[in-house]
Amino acid sequence: MFSFFDSYHDPKNIRSSFLRQAILTCLLFLFCLTSSLSSAPELAAPSPNESAKLFILDASGSMNEYLGIYQKIHLAKKYVRHYADSLPEETEIGFIAYGNRLPGCQSSRLYQPLEKGNKPQFRNKLFGLTPSGATPLAESIRIAGDYISRRKIPTELILVTDGVESCYGDPEKELKVLKQKGIDFKMNVLGLGLKPDEKKIMESLAKSGNGKYYNVDGDNDFYSAVDDLLKQEPHVKRTKPEPGKKSPKVRIVQIDTLPTDRNENLYGVRFEFENANSNNQCVLLNLKQNTPSSIDPKDWNKNRASHPENVIRTDQACFKDQKGEGIFKIHLPKDLTLNLELELWDMQDIPNPVDKSGERSIRD
Repeated sequence: MFSFFDSYHDPKNIRSSFLRQAILTCLLFLFCLTSSLSSAPELAAPSPNESAKLFILDASGSMNEYLGIYQKIHLAKKYVRHYADSLPEETEIGFIAYGNRLPGCQSSRLYQPLEKGNKPQFRNKLFGLTPSGATPLAESIRIAGDYISRRKIPTELILVTDGVESCYGDPEKELKVLKQKGIDFKMNVLGLGLKPDEKKIMESLAKSGNGKYYNVDGDNDFYSAVDDLLKQEPHVKRTKPEPGKKSPKVRIVQIDTLPTDRNENLYGVRFEFENANSNNQCVLLNLKQNTPSSIDPKDWNKNRASHPENVIRTDQACFKDQKGEGIFKIHLPKDLTLNLELELWDMQDIPNPVDKSGERSIRD
């Protein structure tokens, strides 16, 4: 039979038992917590090989103006894309832009955060920039500094601009603030079509940012500047073709004399092209006078036909394919001897010259 008195315990013993259990529970909890902390992975420090490139891009109204035969904004998009595409996939890339249809002096925005493997997204946002607005350089540098200071990774800032500060800020002062904070960075500057006094300001700014100033007065200057920046990258594979081993991506296969009822010559220029990097391209024919030129070929884009000042006529044929062939038909007076040269253009996104055929006489 059950008896109430059989289950009775001294209250003092009960309190003592609860106390022992509480102490054991606390000790067990502390032991588990210590074990968990000791086995938890440490936060990884940045690898010494990690690198980041943060562009500061001018999308102010003046970027609609032309620099040579191209709008400044088109040149900037073309070569920033080329630079970004040439970097290793493990490089973090992103960009800040100012202007871009935002009025006033507070238009700087982080449009693409620094990330690895984001090149398609980077290109899409880059090509979406529309020039309009002012040039708040100091604000852009301050925003860039605040952003990279939270990431603790060495970062290269690359400023692409066609003008100096227009919002009463002090870009050099902002760079000094970043240095005082101990932020690991440097800043290169590409100045597009700057006046002599503006060049001096930008040269000083690049020096304050422990970087280099590049003067850009046209397509070839931009190409040279980006090429020099890529030379400084230890992980970029920049292989040079052996002399005589490079096969042009556009070729003149044959020049035929065709029958005609006119009192002139009719030539058929047969060509072929191949470019695996695009499904939208055009072959451009340059018909040129055979006259001496005073222009140094070094001052011209290596993928464009030489001596453009001698060009008297152009024609083009476009294709939606990576490779193909075609023919240009040219009527010329019988006593006229001209030279010709072909260019291959990638027409995806921003038109971009890819290669040239080399110059030939039309009577060869």
